[in-house]
Amino acid sequence: MTPLAEQWDAIVAAQPPDWSTLHFGLRLRDPYQSEEAALVLAPLNPWHEENWRSGAFHLRAARVQGYGTSPQLCRKRLSTLDQVGIAGTLRFERRLSDVRPVATQGTL
Repeated sequence: MTPLAEQWDAIVAAQPPDWSTLHFGLRLRDPYQSEEAALVLAPLNPWHEENWRSGAFHLRAARVQGYGTSPQLCRKRLSTLDQVGIAGTLRFERRLSDVRPVATQGTL
């Protein structure tokens, strides 16, 4: 199985240069490793469907600004899963490109 960090690199490399936010999913090969994976992924703020022990997580990365974790931290956490022997498959879900904040967001 391809290491998660390499899968991440391939997903990021396939994006256009103006990508803002990536939504992606992670399905663990062994759902019994969900608890340990959730601890490693906690800085990425993962979420799940109805049952968090299903081995399926959803994550979001933000390239420059916005809601999501930096691509570098995503890669680091996925690399940590590789190091501790947690295997899985990353799946690109959707992308937002060229997103810019407007004056109505936050304080001025």
